[in-house]
Amino acid sequence: MQLTKILWGARVAEQKKLSGVATGLMAFGPFVLYGFASGANHWRVATGGGLILCLVFIAVRLRRGIPIRLMDWTTLTFFAIGSVMMIGLRSTLFPAYNVVVIWSCFAVAAWSSIAIGHPFTTAYGRENTPREFWDHPVFIRLNLVMTLVWCGLMTVNVGFAVTGVVIGGNFGKLVPGFALPTALVVAGFVFNSRFPARYLARAGDLGDGASPAVPR
Repeated sequence: MQLTKILWGARVAEQKKLSGVATGLMAFGPFVLYGFASGANHWRVATGGGLILCLVFIAVRLRRGIPIRLMDWTTLTFFAIGSVMMIGLRSTLFPAYNVVVIWSCFAVAAWSSIAIGHPFTTAYGRENTPREFWDHPVFIRLNLVMTLVWCGLMTVNVGFAVTGVVIGGNFGKLVPGFALPTALVVAGFVFNSRFPARYLARAGDLGDGASPAVPR
């Protein structure tokens, strides 16, 4: 019964957050611009424009009093690196290795969050979980598992990106460089939507008591 109440509370909290959907979608804006601009070989627009959109997104979150998450800073870091390389240094190597740089940034950030004992998915979980559950063992374990899954996913994507560079050509860019990493990310979001409820239900069955809700 307690678990049901917690899950219902999470659903209500999620409904209250619908007004922030636009802000959430803004997080993908830099990569949407980056994808189109880099695809058209406008690398300065891709990196510089992405950096500007990142800064706008972070400014909006700060103005609304919403904490900046590790992956937000990681996105900003990537676009800052890209801007320096393409606008400042006019690098000819960045276009060839940009996917490797992207996934390396995210993989390093994800594994670092594990190393310091603060799995990055915890920040997302806290956005719709009551504060009194933030130190709950189930909440902590769940976010550790979810973060480890994403660490593995991002590390595999680094491998795909490197493979794409080695293969080269359109096939290297489209299949291991884009299609496979994208498919893994989609699988990751599907995992996010299904795993937490199952984990919480299992925790309840094991007698862990009231369990906190986590992001989907």
